[in-house]
Parts: sequence; C-alpha cells; structure tokens
Amino acid sequence: MKKYRNYFGFIFLMALECIVSGCVQFDNFNITDKPYVEQTSVELYIGTGAGDYNRIQLVSNPKDKQYTWTSLDPSIATVTQTGLVTAIKEGFAEITVASANDQTRINVWVRSWIPLEDFTLDKYQVEVKRLGRVQILLNPVPLNASKVEAQWTSSNPEVASVFENGWIVGNEVGSAIITASVGGFTQQVKVEVTQELIKYPRAKWTIPGNNPQVTGGPKIGYSSQSNYWLINMFDGNPGTFWTSAYASNGGFNSNYPHWFIVDMHRTHNIEQVMMQRRESLVTNGGFEFYTCPDVEVNQDDPENGYPWAFQGKFIFADPNSTAEQRFVLKGSPEARYLRVMIPKDCQANASRTFVDIAEFAIYGY
Repeated sequence: MKKYRNYFGFIFLMALECIVSGCVQFDNFNITDKPYVEQTSVELYIGTGAGDYNRIQLVSNPKDKQYTWTSLDPSIATVTQTGLVTAIKEGFAEITVASANDQTRINVWVRSWIPLEDFTLDKYQVEVKRLGRVQILLNPVPLNASKVEAQWTSSNPEVASVFENGWIVGNEVGSAIITASVGGFTQQVKVEVTQELIKYPRAKWTIPGNNPQVTGGPKIGYSSQSNYWLINMFDGNPGTFWTSAYASNGGFNSNYPHWFIVDMHRTHNIEQVMMQRRESLVTNGGFEFYTCPDVEVNQDDPENGYPWAFQGKFIFADPNSTAEQRFVLKGSPEARYLRVMIPKDCQANASRTFVDIAEFAIYGY
C-alpha cells in the first residue's frame, strides 16, 4: 500500500509543476457584442397595393447599443440607421447590422405585389363533435395572390371557437357561424357541434313479461324456444338471436304482429335505434317503435298498461342486409321503457310467420 501512495504522490507533484510552469495552455475566449434581430428573413413587396408590406422596421437588441445598418444591394432594398428596410425592386438583398466586433445578416426577398381578387373555402357547412376539431382551408383567387392573411371570427365562441389557421374547435353542442375575412372579402361557414353518440349499456336490461320456460301463447316478451331468448338481442353477439313464437306449440299458432318490451331501468334520451336481423335469415322488413317514461306501469297489460308514445315506423334501407342498421328519432325522446312492434306489413318472408332479430340497441348522449 505504501508503494501505491508514493506513486500517486509523484503524479500529483508532476501535474502541479506543469501548471506552475505553464505547460497547460488555454485558447483565448473572445466575447463579441453580436446584435440580435428577431427577423432574420423578411419578404417585402413593390407595386400598387403593396402598402405597408413595402417596408419593415427591424429592431436590434440590446436597444441601448449603437449599431451600423448596411444594405449589400441598395438597388433591391435600402436600410436606414434606425433599421427601416424599404423595398426598391424585385430581387434578393442582404441587410447587415454590425457592432464594433460582430454582425448579424438579414435576408430580404422583394417581390411584385399580386392583388387578391376573391377567395373560396373548401367547406361551407361542417359538423364537428364536441371537443373535436376540423380545419377550413382558404383558396385565394388568384392562387399566387400576395400576403393572404385571413381574419377568422365566430358568432358563438362558446359553441365553436376558431383560430387563425382556420381550425375550428367544438366546445358545446349548438350552432355557430364562422366568418373568414381577407382584404375586404368575406365568406361564412355554418358549424353544427354535436355530441358523440354512445351505445347505452344493456347488461341490466330486462324483458317485462318474458318467461322462456313457458311454451306457447302470444304473451308479451314470449319466445317459443328457450335457446332463442329475447336476451340474445343484448349480448353483443350477432350470431345469437331472438326468434318470436313460431310453428304450432302448445296450441298457439304464430302470427303477426310480433313485439317485445324492454325495461332499461333508468331514463335515457334516445337519438338512434339500432336493429340487426338474423345473419342467415331475413324475416322482417321494418318495425314500429314506442317509448314510455319512468312512470308507474302495468307490466301485465302491454297494450294499455303503459302510456306509449309512438315514435315512428322504420323500414330497413337494405331489404336483404343482415348488418347493423340505425334509425334516427325526432326530438330525442326520453324513456325508460321501449316497445318494438313488427306488424304484418313488415313481413319480409311470406313463407314465415315469425321474426328473427340478432341485435337491438339504443344510442344517445
């Protein structure tokens, strides 16, 4: 251990001798007074209509210092000792601002002014989801018009706000008018802000009057086969389905109309109804839809035990499709109970008196 201590002591003494004798040399660090200009590249214009775009006031910092301004091509652009640059003719020039020991260069492009004759927008009516956004693109006429800088405003910023690049943000459900203004020309966009539709959870839905263990009879919610229960419409699997009473079971002959009632066990506003028919068989071509609020009802009387409100009759747009199909309700009714009625005139298969439904769902906000 003593041997190593002597070795490190020797290294320390050698390093100290080098420092004292000047064997370690450092380059001199020169501090310069370099001017700072925020714009290092500018675009100016000449010709009728150029206006204030013919010149620009540059500022060099620190402001309490004295600098020298120079144009390397005054035939293109001139500069005063206060930093005011003026365009003379088309071309490119460099402007320098110099201190006693450093300088900064500014690139200047001078172009002929091309006046704006009009402009168009790529959209004049848009729908945006709440908290979503969409951009409106502005097309100048002519396309090479100079300095097309639009001012964007919203008639109702609480519903839809707009930013200088034409981006519209939906803030709340409602309507607003977005106005774009350029050089005395204006265009407007109608904006509708909507809420994102959600599929209401169906796990707690029940079928009033449903008894899959009973065979036969046209009772509300009845399914003639326990393997094809009504709750199959709520399981998210289009491969399972509900089949209404069919054939002749227990002395009951299947016939139209077919119907079922759903108790959602809470009130929902309803924007859309979704119906999906059985994948391998199309038996119904449409349905009638009814709603009932959260009031006292008589579940043993499907006709008169509920204050049903008729919401419309809906026909499948594609008579042969077994894909999901949605139907829009007017007025966004609120309801706890739902009734789907499939009348005789919605029979899609003349040889079959029963119906098959794979999925049934409700969408709202």
